[in-house]
Amino acid sequence: MNKPRTKIEVKQDPEAPIAAEVIAKAIIDIDASAKAILNAGLKYETIVTLIHDHSGLSKRDIRLVLNNLAAMRETWCSK
Repeated sequence: MNKPRTKIEVKQDPEAPIAAEVIAKAIIDIDASAKAILNAGLKYETIVTLIHDHSGLSKRDIRLVLNNLAAMRETWCSK
């Protein structure tokens, strides 16, 4: 069931930097999405197990990512 991971390469023009507002909005959206997943009614370990079963990633890494995604706004954005 494990699918091979696809390598994603992000290409950005160094002459056209991304606006801070766009980055801030993306961080806020990611933070909100992670919190919505964690508050969707499933137990935390159920979410971790579902992601693990689908992706094959280690549960430790999944927990690390979920916890940090849900804290992105507090970590990277000022009010």
